[in-house]
Amino acid sequence: MDSLASKLGYLRGLAEGLGIDDGTKEGKVIRQMILLLDDIGHSIGELNENYEELFSYVETIDEDLSDLEEELLEDEDSEDFGDYDYDDDGDGDIFDEHGVSFTVECPECHYEVTIDEDILEDEESFEVLCPNCGKVVFINDDSDDDDDSEWDGDFDEFVDETTEEEKSD
Repeated sequence: MDSLASKLGYLRGLAEGLGIDDGTKEGKVIRQMILLLDDIGHSIGELNENYEELFSYVETIDEDLSDLEEELLEDEDSEDFGDYDYDDDGDGDIFDEHGVSFTVECPECHYEVTIDEDILEDEESFEVLCPNCGKVVFINDDSDDDDDSEWDGDFDEFVDETTEEEKSD
């Protein structure tokens, strides 16, 4: 900003040194251009001040948020979670002894979709869509008469034995 103010001061002094005044048409235009540049310089200065103030405010919020996250993580670590096994083997699955959830890999984009086991208890049929690409990654169809899909007991694998002919129906 200092550079802009000094350049504008130099331009103003140059115009005065050359004897440019409001007496000629060209002088009036140059004088108005210098006034306009001066206004632009002041506006840019105000914008810079506002930016610095906003930047400082955002940094303060970020620090407060980091402190809050650390505090929440400390609280979470100190709680007793019973028999939960939170991904100790690193495979992305989250289970407790009763089965909290499981993951299914999208066949289209290979995104890992986490599905709560509680939804399997629902009476209604439903499809789970990949949040990344929108493709169907899991179908819960409890009807016994037209169920051609077989679940092999492994939450990571859902075997679909539906023939191409049946899929087109």
